[in-house]
Amino acid sequence: MNSYEYQQNQIKNTTSITIEEHHLSNFSSDVKSLHATNITILENVPDPLTFLREYVALSKPVLIRNAFPQISLGDVIQGNEHLMVNVDVTPDGHGDCIRTVDGKQMFVMPLVREMSLGQLRCGLREQQKQQQDHQEQKQEDKTMVDENGLAVFHTTPVAPPRPTLSQEILYYSRQNDCLRTELQPLMKLFPSTIPFAQEAFNTQPEAVNIWIGNEKSVSSIHKDHYENIMCVTCGEKEFTICPPLDAMFFKESCFPTGTFSRDTINNGQWTVEVDSTTTTRWIESFHVNKLMSTTPCEKERNEYLNQYPLLKYIHPMKVSIKAGDMFYLPSLWYHQVTQTCETVAVNYWYDMRFDSPHW
Repeated sequence: MNSYEYQQNQIKNTTSITIEEHHLSNFSSDVKSLHATNITILENVPDPLTFLREYVALSKPVLIRNAFPQISLGDVIQGNEHLMVNVDVTPDGHGDCIRTVDGKQMFVMPLVREMSLGQLRCGLREQQKQQQDHQEQKQEDKTMVDENGLAVFHTTPVAPPRPTLSQEILYYSRQNDCLRTELQPLMKLFPSTIPFAQEAFNTQPEAVNIWIGNEKSVSSIHKDHYENIMCVTCGEKEFTICPPLDAMFFKESCFPTGTFSRDTINNGQWTVEVDSTTTTRWIESFHVNKLMSTTPCEKERNEYLNQYPLLKYIHPMKVSIKAGDMFYLPSLWYHQVTQTCETVAVNYWYDMRFDSPHW
């Protein structure tokens, strides 16, 4: 062994750290005591100083009841049915997530289709009708899924085609300040900012977005570099959140990237078009409901945790945001989001402080 190899071995030996299970357990317990407590619910909007001191400074989520205008989807788009928007379309409601494609893990983005707001509303209502018909007929779902319940796909059509993957799930989820750009006519229905939040953050919103979808759409777990004020105008959103310190228990890697495509020739089959020039860093998908302490099947939960042992240390918490509610999610908190019914929400993103201790 030459001197260089000897030095490298010495560095490797002195910098390697063995993390034993009791260390992880103790750390997880500390995180639980600090962050995984009951979500505070306020009946009145806080003043800026209280919000800054009790929630922002402590990176503590808070739910505020009856703090935002309640407006139905019909009222939101009335007179604006002709406005054209880019809508995310997927076969199963899961976009921007890691899933199995040709037997390999890949980050798959939704197909984006241009349609009018009126067409979006009709499409969402049709989804509801199809779901009811499916349940009434008690159709058996033969879709191939992975251990996380996500459908498996291919880059080319398969034979015979799978009829259960012929549906289209629509979700309007632009994250580009859409309410102040492409949907600017709708902005008059909502506040331009959240006053107490703007004063506490000492900045105007970086983006104001509107989200339109139903219970068929589910985001993958992720984090944002924004202070997020999520407001529901109608329906109900359901957040599953985890504190930033859970990061060490998630498996985050770089994955090849693809985009959903629908084959108009082969019975409308869904495939994935691969972008060979791009990789995406993302958290591997996992089945949140199997990790919640209220899961009805403890055996199924234990089997799942045996396969993904680090996930037993995370601290998922569910938060239901009803019409008129406002939810503050601090920057860098992990979250997965869905709806329980047809839902319209508006969120205000304020830039996080990159010089703060949380970063």
